[in-house]
Amino acid sequence: MNPLKPILIGLTGVGLLFFGLSFGNEGLEPYRWFCLLLAVVALSFAPNSRLIRAAFGIATLATIVFFATQFISKTSVGTKNIDLTEDNRYTLTDGTRAILSELTEPVTINYYVTRDVDGTPAHFKRHIPRVDNFLREIENLAENDLITLNFVDPEPNTDEEDAALLDQVQQIDVTQDDKMIFGASISSLDKKTVIPVFDPDQETQLEFQIISAIAEVTTRNAPVVGLMSAHNMAMGGQSQRGWLFHQVLKRSYDLIDLGMMPTASLEDAYEDRKWGEAPDYLDPEKIPLMLVIHPAGITPGAEFSLDQYILRGGTVIACVDPMSMVAQQSGRSQIPGMPPQGGTPPSSTLPAIFKKHNIEFSGSQVMIDRAYATKQNPGVLLLNKEAMPIEDDISLSSIQNLALLFSGGFSGANGKPIGTGVESSRLVESSYQYTFVDGQTMTSREGAEQLRFALGSRREDDEKQAFVTLLSGTFETAFPDGDPATKEEEDTKEGEKNEEVKPKSSGLATGTARGNLYLIADSDFLYDGMAYQFQRFGNSGFMQTVSGNGPFVLNIIDQAVGSKYLIGARARTPVYRNFTVLKDKEAELEKVAGERIKEFEAKAAEAAQEMQKIRSQLTQNNSAQLTPEYQAQITEYRKAEVDARKAIRKEQKSYQSEIDALKAGVFWKSILIVPLIVIIIGLAVFFWRRAQTNAR
Repeated sequence: MNPLKPILIGLTGVGLLFFGLSFGNEGLEPYRWFCLLLAVVALSFAPNSRLIRAAFGIATLATIVFFATQFISKTSVGTKNIDLTEDNRYTLTDGTRAILSELTEPVTINYYVTRDVDGTPAHFKRHIPRVDNFLREIENLAENDLITLNFVDPEPNTDEEDAALLDQVQQIDVTQDDKMIFGASISSLDKKTVIPVFDPDQETQLEFQIISAIAEVTTRNAPVVGLMSAHNMAMGGQSQRGWLFHQVLKRSYDLIDLGMMPTASLEDAYEDRKWGEAPDYLDPEKIPLMLVIHPAGITPGAEFSLDQYILRGGTVIACVDPMSMVAQQSGRSQIPGMPPQGGTPPSSTLPAIFKKHNIEFSGSQVMIDRAYATKQNPGVLLLNKEAMPIEDDISLSSIQNLALLFSGGFSGANGKPIGTGVESSRLVESSYQYTFVDGQTMTSREGAEQLRFALGSRREDDEKQAFVTLLSGTFETAFPDGDPATKEEEDTKEGEKNEEVKPKSSGLATGTARGNLYLIADSDFLYDGMAYQFQRFGNSGFMQTVSGNGPFVLNIIDQAVGSKYLIGARARTPVYRNFTVLKDKEAELEKVAGERIKEFEAKAAEAAQEMQKIRSQLTQNNSAQLTPEYQAQITEYRKAEVDARKAIRKEQKSYQSEIDALKAGVFWKSILIVPLIVIIIGLAVFFWRRAQTNAR
């Protein structure tokens, strides 16, 4: 008899006893699987029969595997994953890790998810484990256990459901009778923010949603950002409650709206923040960044303020526009049949600064780029990594795409480079397949037909246009004669009265610190639908990032105000993957078809012109009836015009057929090429083995 058998049986009994008690005692629940494992292992050594012990061994191995799986899933080890994506979309960024490591105040995350609901959509079922693992991961990474994560299952008609609704987490209709909750509230001391719904369609934004919420509730003094715009961003937008981008700015920064006369609004801003007496210039020490969005109708005095701000070491993000659709909408009449009243001018620029730094802007000309234009609207450009030549620029960190609407382009004037005397960097640029068209052509009914074949043109010998340019260094003033507003004021006083005029400071002629000027050739790219959109759920909803536009600008702001932590996290947006090979082939077909169509259009125009000449001659001769000669000529010209129109339609159909055939060829090649390769390799291996067998 095995002398250890009584001890083993005793251990088995104790293990099973505590295993059973763990279901009724919450204190023993963490040790439940330890007790079961102990019982099975002890029991496996008790029998004398090898067969029985082998059976127990198999059962013990299965128990150990099950126990290990449970143990790993409940620890940080279980949240680890291997990220095989091209841009490491599911790997925490350094910014996220820095925020978590530098937490100094406790953060509580109440994570609400209804797990047992019949009919839960499959995409929600797949997204719930992803959110579970991510929240556990950031909880484990936080220093000193400063993040407390509470998993709450708000079943219907329970206190947990009431708590979720009190935290303003949104209910989602699953079926006609069933609802689920899938959101979170994040709080720290007296600050709190809510993620009403974790939308599975916004999976790439999960990290930014949670980390930005943690940063928001733990930040006590928000960085200061100055705003200058001809748009009413606080009241406009598709919801009439302000641009969504403006809401993001207010949420993350201490936003000072200075209007189009920045120095005139400084006194109230200084008084509200108890900064003391306001100076007559923009101070980068107090306002480290100025965001200028569509400065339409900017006065020389306001532009001088920006010029001096840059010379003092400030950072300006200037979003100018050749044709702002938002501005055009502001001038539309609210009463049907009545002409538009007022409104914001559609084009904007910084004339003196551009002239000083040799910047040529497209003015009212909209740029279309064949490589990035969309089929539905050539004025919308979807830019990917190919348009971003500087790979190590931190503002473009993890930015996969930008979307521009009726944008312009920057280039050097007079054959010289942009920014003479300072450093110039093209952060985002066009391809060589671009052209400029009048802004009104883009919106006219005939514009689409005119643009259809114009996109196929290539400009290999021209330089690329810049969509985003950075000028950096010690600037020289664009106003060597000083403040133009002050000069006008002094001239007026001298003309009206012979009073002594006190001389005022003419401003800096050369920069005293390194300044930065970001130029972006579009302002509508930050409007609702281009940067963010509001996804409604029931009576509320949440904001979605639809492109890299907002994250890109926020990355620049974070650099200027000294916070770089959210740069990688907020930049994770859906990727635009342009089919460049297909687009190049389409461009070649469009170019050939366009040349043929132009020939037919010229013939049709010539025939119409000849018929008009005949009608003019009849009018001059006061002839009421056509002579047989004129009738024959008109019939001939009319037939020529009809034939030309038919040829145009035929050519267009032929072009479309070639495009369809091209797309079908690409489709079937993509589908069949891999199976064919596998079949060929399989046949080669088969015949090689057969040859080896026959040789034996």
